[in-house]
Amino acid sequence: MATGLTEPDAPPRPAVGPSAAPRRRLRLRHPVVVGILVGLGIILLFTVVWIGVRGFLAQRSLTDAIPAAERVKSAIGSGDLVAAGRAADELSRHTRDAAALTSDPVWVTVEAVPWLGPNLTAVRTAAAASDDVASRVVRPLVAAGAGVDLRALAITGGRIDLAPITAAQPAVAKARSAFADARASVATIETGALVSPVAEGVDRLHDVLDKAAPDMDALGNAVRLLPAMLGADGPRDYLLAAQNPAELRATGGLIGAVALVHADNGAVTLQRQEAGTSIGPWKAPVADIPLNTEGLYGPLVGRYLQDANLTPDFPLAAATASRMWTTTYGGTVDGVVAVDPVVLSGLLKATGPVTLPTGDRLTSANAVQLLLSDVYQRYADPAQQDAFFASAASAVFDRMSSGDVDAKKLLTALADAGESRRVLIWTNHGDDQKVLNGTTLAGGLPASDLSTAGIGVYFNDATGAKMDYYLRTSVAAGSAVCRADGKPSTVVTVTLTNRAPADAATALPRYVTGGGTYGVTPGNIRTRVAVYGPTGGLLAATLSGGENYTTVAGVDRSRPVSLYTVELAPGESKTVTVQFLNDQQTSSDLSVVTTPTLPGDGTTPDMGARNAVAPIVVQCSSVVK
Repeated sequence: MATGLTEPDAPPRPAVGPSAAPRRRLRLRHPVVVGILVGLGIILLFTVVWIGVRGFLAQRSLTDAIPAAERVKSAIGSGDLVAAGRAADELSRHTRDAAALTSDPVWVTVEAVPWLGPNLTAVRTAAAASDDVASRVVRPLVAAGAGVDLRALAITGGRIDLAPITAAQPAVAKARSAFADARASVATIETGALVSPVAEGVDRLHDVLDKAAPDMDALGNAVRLLPAMLGADGPRDYLLAAQNPAELRATGGLIGAVALVHADNGAVTLQRQEAGTSIGPWKAPVADIPLNTEGLYGPLVGRYLQDANLTPDFPLAAATASRMWTTTYGGTVDGVVAVDPVVLSGLLKATGPVTLPTGDRLTSANAVQLLLSDVYQRYADPAQQDAFFASAASAVFDRMSSGDVDAKKLLTALADAGESRRVLIWTNHGDDQKVLNGTTLAGGLPASDLSTAGIGVYFNDATGAKMDYYLRTSVAAGSAVCRADGKPSTVVTVTLTNRAPADAATALPRYVTGGGTYGVTPGNIRTRVAVYGPTGGLLAATLSGGENYTTVAGVDRSRPVSLYTVELAPGESKTVTVQFLNDQQTSSDLSVVTTPTLPGDGTTPDMGARNAVAPIVVQCSSVVK
């Protein structure tokens, strides 16, 4: 008898299979790693959302800043400084928000991420630059008020109150420096690797700053120069040279009349007027003329006032004219200001018409024709012509000194005249001249750098009369790399047209045609053209109609020069092409300056722009290598 359960007596066991295996708790082999990955995912999601939201808000702030900037510009243009101040505050608020949204630690940290980082850096840099312009440039200038708004300057009793300008100098200097910093920071952004929307935004900002730069420079230069030049630090005397573009000289026209203007603490008075023919000539030059200049333009540059500006180097011409005046009349001359009747027409927009002692009504519409054509029809005696010119200058000067002038239109006229190189200024005060040297007012020879070739095209009358009233000039230029050494070739074409009437020889006064005195057939126009190449460059060819054209090849201050002569009968036209090799440049960028001329049809030229220079697509097959 069994004492326990025997095998046969035991209950049957369940079948063993997979489903019946004992259950065990699932364990993660690397719980720490998983936690880190989850955490990183959360951080990444947060970062993406953070950057996206802040980027969107920054973009919206910058977009909202655009109309505010337009309101600042409009308010300043209308002279409403109160409205300009409100708009400037709004502009600064928007740009400040954009800068703050794109400069937090998260944003800056993510800038290290490949591909995404450069885009974030570009956005941050652009936002910061925009904020700098709004807060460190626009707001301080608006706050400076009347001292900066030069159009609000009032001429009372022949005097300009210089105190507001002097008071604004520190604010303008700081604003100009801040603007330069902002512009430089944007220039460092490389747009090649950026996504299209970011790259386009940076390019737009770059363009805006580039367009504003000349205005910023002009404001800074004006605020810095005006007080000193108008006698804030002591009296100054300036020679006012009236250039006559009906008889061209390289800087604009023969010096037909001169006047001594005295400036003392903002008070400007006309001291003396003289005809250009009353000064000189001398048997020997009264000033030091460089040998290269004399070799190109002859010994008359230093002997005749009317020929002092045969050279396009206005500082040299002005210093020579100054010496001629002091040699004749004694005293001292602190500087020379050159203008022409086209400038006078612009000033008349600010003064309104003036009545001359002859009864003539001088207006902005008729000044050029009356002073450069009609006067020669009316008066055969040069002395009577000179008296008429002097009366016109006195009448306009008296009107301007009386204060009966639209200051805003006056400033616009002067700015346009400077831009078109119809106002040129030289001073023997070194600090002032250094400021002028970087402007179109200086009238120096064309400047070149390693990237841009400076080209000059200048015209001198060789008729010995006033026929350039009927001369039309046209200049085109282009450059291309056509050599294996990478040096660019520059091509300049100059076209001259005689637009005088067919019967000019008999219909026009002898004083206008020259009457053949200098060997030029009456009615014809003879012109000497000087084409300047880039500093350190080489003159390669002077051609007309595909054939070599007679020229004098020279060098002026390290610039190659082609000097040639063209004579045209009424209705004739001639094109001459000059080629240079740019030895110091590696790009094909050009900067071209020309003598300001007349249209040749009796109309008044647009003073708001330089003589237009048309572009040329250079064909390497036609370039002399």
